[in-house]
Amino acid sequence: MKTKLFLLTFLTSTILLFGQTSDRIAGVRQKIEAINTEKSYQIKKLDNDYFVNLKNEATDGGRELSGYYKNGKLQKIVYSVGLSYGMKTCEYFFSDNELIFGFEKKDQFADIKDQSNQVTGLDYTKIEPVYTGRFYFENSKLFSIKQTGKEIFTKMDKKSKEAELLKDSKVFRLELQKAKSK
Repeated sequence: MKTKLFLLTFLTSTILLFGQTSDRIAGVRQKIEAINTEKSYQIKKLDNDYFVNLKNEATDGGRELSGYYKNGKLQKIVYSVGLSYGMKTCEYFFSDNELIFGFEKKDQFADIKDQSNQVTGLDYTKIEPVYTGRFYFENSKLFSIKQTGKEIFTKMDKKSKEAELLKDSKVFRLELQKAKSK
């Protein structure tokens, strides 16, 4: 009898917790959809010249940082960088100046293989998706992670990923503010 009661309690609490998380994700997705469908943004774009000439930072394939503002408030940041092995794109979504969602996409250049199937180089004209990550936040806390594919070079626990996304979004926000005031 105790086993059945324990099992029933465990299943009920698991279902309730999952339901709460899925409701929270749905709320964040609703905000993301509203941000993505907005058409009247003021866009501040920092292209590769900004990073090379002003910051003395160069990458193999360049980089770009864009901030999407509505009524003076930052709603979204898009950062893309070309690397020696492919491309990385990150998006950060904000509600009331707070990070609510982070999205990462990593693509790599296709392998060039010889007749014996050995990799001999990279085909810079073809990109293959390798990884996507969706990171849901509430009150500056990462509460859900959805990932597909494999991370390139990075293995992080939830706490480290939370800190990285919060830090990066803050750094990008400051870069955009600094450039916007010029």
